[in-house]
Amino acid sequence: MSRTPRILVADSDRALLEMLQIRLDLAGYETLLARTGPVALDLMKVARPSVLISEIQLPELDGFGLLEELRLSHDLDCCQVMMMARRLAPDDVRRAAVLGVKTCVAKPFSGTDMLDRVAKLTHRNAPAHPKAVVWV
Repeated sequence: MSRTPRILVADSDRALLEMLQIRLDLAGYETLLARTGPVALDLMKVARPSVLISEIQLPELDGFGLLEELRLSHDLDCCQVMMMARRLAPDDVRRAAVLGVKTCVAKPFSGTDMLDRVAKLTHRNAPAHPKAVVWV
């Protein structure tokens, strides 16, 4: 029996966090949320998620600072990382790659694209996308 992949999503946007939590939970992941860099850092150390999805512009400790702290403490050793941002400059993507980020995504993104990327990071088959249910 394999354990359910645990995903930590770090972003200051409450609506985005709630949307991602719903999508990831429905796809069978255990989802943790953080609205600041320090909270994400603490959760990474305690919860040991399989995947970290982090906004670059986090309050108090930005996404790059978060990754640098996690690399120093070796808390990224068993974690796949995805970065997201409203604007992804080529320098941001290069810096992310140097810090071990596997994929970057620009906002806004589709929920389907996010689930596909998470499935690749967790080495799972992409979840079947829920079909609309109409009650008559």
